[in-house]
Order: sequence, then structure tokens, then C-alpha cells
Amino acid sequence: MAINILVIDDDPVMRDSCFQILSRKGCDVLLSENGQNGLNQLKTKKIDVVILDLKLPDMKGLDVLKKIKKSNKETVVIVITGYPTVDFSVKAMKMGAYDFIPKPFTPNMLRTIVVKALENRRREAETIYSPRVLMSLQGIDAIIGRSPVITELKQFIKKAAMSDCSVLITGETGTGKELIARALHICGHRKNSNFVTVDSGGLPDTLIESELFGHVKGSFTGAISDRIGRFEMAHKGTLFLDEVSNMSYHVQSRLLRALQEHEISRIGSGQIIPVDVRIISATNRDLDTEIKKGDFRKDLYYRLNVILIHLPTLRERREDIPVLANYFLSHFRKKMGRTFPERISDKALKDMMNHHWPGNVRELENVMERAVALCDEKEVNPFRISGNMSSSISEPHMIKEDLTRLEDVEKEHITKILKI
Repeated sequence: MAINILVIDDDPVMRDSCFQILSRKGCDVLLSENGQNGLNQLKTKKIDVVILDLKLPDMKGLDVLKKIKKSNKETVVIVITGYPTVDFSVKAMKMGAYDFIPKPFTPNMLRTIVVKALENRRREAETIYSPRVLMSLQGIDAIIGRSPVITELKQFIKKAAMSDCSVLITGETGTGKELIARALHICGHRKNSNFVTVDSGGLPDTLIESELFGHVKGSFTGAISDRIGRFEMAHKGTLFLDEVSNMSYHVQSRLLRALQEHEISRIGSGQIIPVDVRIISATNRDLDTEIKKGDFRKDLYYRLNVILIHLPTLRERREDIPVLANYFLSHFRKKMGRTFPERISDKALKDMMNHHWPGNVRELENVMERAVALCDEKEVNPFRISGNMSSSISEPHMIKEDLTRLEDVEKEHITKILKI
């Protein structure tokens, strides 16, 4: 799918330059000579990026920026001007601009900024959940199961959600730790604010600190603009730290201070920023063992582990397997627009009940997704199920690796379109 870019600039030469630079890389580029025309185009077409000149003939560029961010929050705005000042730049950034480019600029500079802006938007779309989206997708009812352990877990979540205490969620891979974290957020008083995630296992150590606390322009190589961190994004809401045990000792120390003082500072800045967030963290490791090895701070562990929720494996709640399997059958039929299969055969259910499920609920979900995609009969038969389960046993981490490859493909797609 092509990336839609709108250039709002009264200078025809500048408009044409932006058009030539970006359209050659496969982007759909729309042009506007004034602010009002640009705002009108935003009403009729989904725009990914706006390149906005702050000096326009009909209205102030900052007013256009304000209107864009009010009605098109997901649209990335990159500001350009021939009269840059520090105060003006800071004001534009505070109003929601992603970055600021002074005129004249090189084609390489423009392409680089657009690539980084799109990557940043993709990452935030995956990890920041607005209250409206979150309420429509998740909640206590999204925890599927009727077993005593799940019934008890739901009741405990409702109680734990009422406080602001930190929660540590433990359990094997695929047991649904992020699902529980979202349910805690939705059931609590912070449900009308953002739920923000940080996957500590998916980022190199040098980037985790920037993700958490943000940075200022020029603070390190590659910091081409100011960027707020996840703590600021989650202000008044919930910050979910997945795979928290993967953090380095240095990042753990900064995290501990943020939890103790309820304030952070961006990398490269001495400005103190107050933050009000609830911390929910998760790990599939034994943190007691990590502490004994010297890889995890004991004082941070106590800060994170005020309330402990340990999730059962799927083999410890086998009575939920038929309920989950039929839920996924219905879910994927609807998602794929399929009428078949209508049900799961008794023999297939028996095979599922006897399976070890090393990948837990995530593995079962993957098995049912493939079964729905490939089955053209009324019933999901044992052959279809056992074939999928065999592959999942031999490659228990396959699902996570596939997702990682998907993220790489998306990044490659953006880079390919705007190849520098």
C-alpha cells in the first residue's frame, strides 16, 4: 500500500521539489498551496505524513498544525520553514510536530526524516492503546476459560485493578501476560488514559533507555529530533514493561529511580519531568534466580512485585482447551470470512486435550488459525490438528519468530519506498 504524503507550501518550487523527491520512491504525493486547501484535503483522504510550511498566505502555519493534530491525531506532521528559530521549533514540537526541517534541505535529509517518522508511527501504533480502542478489544471478558483457576484469576484481577500498586505478572511464554495487563488497566480507574507497552526483550540495550525516558536532539548518534519516552506517553495511565528481566543493570537503576521519585529526565536533558503512571511488568524468568546471579536488582524487584500474578500453563487448565479452541474457531472464521469449518470433531478435541502445549494459549491459537485457513470440510479433523501440533512441538518459538519477521518486513517496506 502506497504512503500518502501531503505537502502544504505556498512556494511552487518547494512543492515541486518535495513531489519529485518523494513520488520517485513510490509515495502518493498531494500538493496544497495554502493552509485551508490542505485541511480540506485531509478531510477527504487518509494522509500518513504532512510536510507543512509554517509561513502560509492565508493562515498561520502553527494554526494549521493545531487543527491537523486535533482532527487527524495519527497523521505525522513534519514542519519546514526558511526562518527557523529555537523558540519556534520548540513550540511546533510541543504542539505535536514530529520534527523540524530548516530550508534549504537536501533530498537525503527529507527522505531520512520521513522514514524515521513512519517507523516511529508504526512502533507507537503497535504499543500505545487509546482508551476507546482498548475498551473495544480487551477486558476481563477477553480472558477465556471456565476452569476454577481462571475464575479465581478473574476475581483477583478485579481486586488488584482497584489500586495503583505495581503488579508483576509471571508465567511461561504464551500464557497471556499482556492480556492480563490490559485487563488490569481496563478494570482500574486509569482506564480512560493510555495503556503503553515496552517490549524489553525486543530492543537492544542502547534503545531501551531512549524508549522509556525519551531523548533530546543531538544527545547521541541518530538522535535527529526530540522524542518523548513511554513514561511520558503513559502519564495518568498504565505502563506495561514486558520481559522486564532483559533490562541491563544500568536501565534497571534508572527505572528504579523513576519509580521512587515519580519523575524522569530525557537522555541529554537535565529537565525533570513529573510522571504519574501505574507500572505493570511481566517476565517468563525466575527473578529470584536472576537476583542471585547478580543480573537483577533486588530493590527494583521489591518495587515491581507489590502484587504478584502467576499465570497457569494451558496444561494446568486442560478443561479450558475446548472452550478456547471453539472461541478461536469462531474468531478466525469471522476474521477470514469463511463458512467452514463449522465445528471441531470429538477426536480432534481429544487429541488437543492430550497434547502438552509447550507454547500454551498462543500455540493453540496458532493451531486453530491454520486449521481454519486450510480446512474445507465441516469438521476440523484430527489429521489437521495433529499435523499443526507436531510442527508446533518441534518449533515452539516459531510464532514469535514469524512476528519478528513481519516487523522486519514492515520496516523494509517503508525503507524500500523511501530508500535513501
